[in-house]
Amino acid sequence: MSRRDDEARDRARAEAEEQAWRDIVDHYGDGPDVPGLIELTTPLTEPTPAEQDEPFLLDLDDDESFTPPPLPPPAVISPERRVAWVGLVASPLLLVLLQLLDYPLPGILSVGLVVACIVSFGYLVATMAPRDPDDDGARL
Repeated sequence: MSRRDDEARDRARAEAEEQAWRDIVDHYGDGPDVPGLIELTTPLTEPTPAEQDEPFLLDLDDDESFTPPPLPPPAVISPERRVAWVGLVASPLLLVLLQLLDYPLPGILSVGLVVACIVSFGYLVATMAPRDPDDDGARL
């Protein structure tokens, strides 16, 4: 077969597929019955030049304005948990900062900072309040 025959066969196959898809879409079924839906029986027309020149103005002067409810008070954190958070965050930051500054820190202090970080993490995990498994955090 020649190349021209292959192209003609491919073109005929593409047209047949396109026609099959058109038939499927045209005969798919009735559309959903939506109350208040207006069927367009006439094609949309281009707006007149007078309609095109009018700017769209949004009226923001409404009498009812939304004011959100006041924020709840911040959670009260016990002093022990505050110390644990400081140990968890400050220990690694201090170690990284000292390494960047190339400051020689005695080995016992380095080990102490690592232990402080691990102990702080352990304390925070151990004192976590149990959560209700059905609570997804949504509020009404």
